[in-house]
Amino acid sequence: MSSKDAPDKTAKGFAEILSAAHRVGLTARAEPDAPKQGGLYYAALNDPVMSAAVQRARETLPGFLALARRPAPSMECFAVKIALLGDGGPEYFWICPFAHVGDRFIGQVNSTTLAFAGPRKGSSITFGRHDIVDWMYMDAGVMQGNFSARAILKAVPPRDRAAFRRRFGLEFDF
Repeated sequence: MSSKDAPDKTAKGFAEILSAAHRVGLTARAEPDAPKQGGLYYAALNDPVMSAAVQRARETLPGFLALARRPAPSMECFAVKIALLGDGGPEYFWICPFAHVGDRFIGQVNSTTLAFAGPRKGSSITFGRHDIVDWMYMDAGVMQGNFSARAILKAVPPRDRAAFRRRFGLEFDF
């Protein structure tokens, strides 16, 4: 996959993950008191499988950051997922590209927000290591990391997992 096609392909992949998650009820459910301009909440941090995914991502973050500083020629599309607390609970943003500057990070929001009245896709944002809940990159067209997607896909039917694996080369370790 060429570098110019990677963002489009990755965005479509995240849309597929979200769709699969909706089908099995893992994410986003409308709450009666939710604001009508989105009204979706990710309950992922309460889910033991997602909590384990976040823990694994955080444990492996130092190695990921080292790779991001000095990637091999086959590596591209380095991104981190951050969680920011809004009025309706946490909202998650993929940040790509990003840079580590001192004890902070700066990057560009690369996902569409649902209900958060904060950064929008394309805007710059600064954040700390404690805000990072996941990471990913592509290595020779194969997705690495993205533990949150793995957690979501763990609960979907095998055919959905297989379709995602064929499309993105994400190998599952469950």
